[in-house]
Formats: sequence, structure tokens, C-alpha cells
Amino acid sequence: MNRFRIAYLLIVIFPLLGAFLGSMLSGAEYNGIGISFNAIALAAALLTGVLALLQHYLNSFWQVPVAIFMAIIYSALSMLSIDAPISIFALILPNTVYALLSLLIVRFIFYNRSIFRLRTLIMGILGGIMFSLYLAAIFTLLRVELGSGFWNASFVYGLIIYVFIAFSMSIADLVILQLEVKELQQQNSEDDQ
Repeated sequence: MNRFRIAYLLIVIFPLLGAFLGSMLSGAEYNGIGISFNAIALAAALLTGVLALLQHYLNSFWQVPVAIFMAIIYSALSMLSIDAPISIFALILPNTVYALLSLLIVRFIFYNRSIFRLRTLIMGILGGIMFSLYLAAIFTLLRVELGSGFWNASFVYGLIIYVFIAFSMSIADLVILQLEVKELQQQNSEDDQ
């Protein structure tokens, strides 16, 4: 059973790989302001994976505290790469909102059985919107002017990242489900003997 529980980590690892691949394929380049898009994408994937693990596989009530804790940790780590006179407390608010919205997306979109076939697309669209608003908030805090193509570029990047995250979470779910079925078959065969 412990070996099977370790397989639950796939729901965290696969989104990280998906976000990395999506980020590479999108061709987004670091613009030298604050945190790179790649770092935000990987942090979003880690957050989404951890929240999916807590919500769906462990049925834990720690989802909200963990989301807030991860937002605070990410804010502290972000301070290391931002060359601007900004307080960590200014970063905590947008990061916490982002983390809590991610929790809602995981809970009510990704694991909603009534929209199972559309969950990747819906998660991608909502992720793109959330990513754009998050970047706009961070740029505003850093007093960076939003360029003319900002909204389009940030939405498309967020859409790509979240589609890859959702797709990789779906693959992780399938692998875990197969392992679950094998475990049940083994238990049944042991019971029959």
C-alpha cells in the first residue's frame, strides 16, 4: 500500500513536467523584469499538483492552509529575484489570491465529473485569464508599464501552460487509476486463496 501511495506523487510530478514542456514550446522569453515566466509556470504547476494531491487523493482538509503557505513561501522566494523596492507583504496578496483561485479550479473544474471532457480546455482558459491578471498585478506592483500586446501574450502563454498542466494531470490520473485497479485485483486474488 505504501508503494501505491508513492504513486500519488505523479499528480505533482506530471504537471511540473507539463508546465516545463509547455513553457519551452511557447517560446516565452525572460524580459528581465522580476520573475521569469518559466519560474511562474513551474510554481503554478507545483501549486496545482499539490492542491490536486490534497483534494482528490488524500481528501485532506489542509488544502486552504497549504495554498496560503505556498503563496507565502513563493512570495519570499520571489523577493530574491526582484530588483525593486517592494515589500514581501505586497507580493503575498496577489500570490494568495492566485493560490486560492487555483484551489477553486482544481476542485470545481478539474475534478468536476459533469465537465470531464472539457476540463482541459476550461482549465486552460481560466488559467490563461488568471495568469494574465496575476502578471498585471505583479507588473503594477513593480511599476512596470503594460505593453500594447501584454494581455494577448500573457493570456496565450497562460492558456498553453494550463492546458499542458491539465493534460499532464489527466495522464497522472490515468496511471494512478491503473495502479489502483492492479492493487484491487491483487487484493481480490489474495482473498480468494
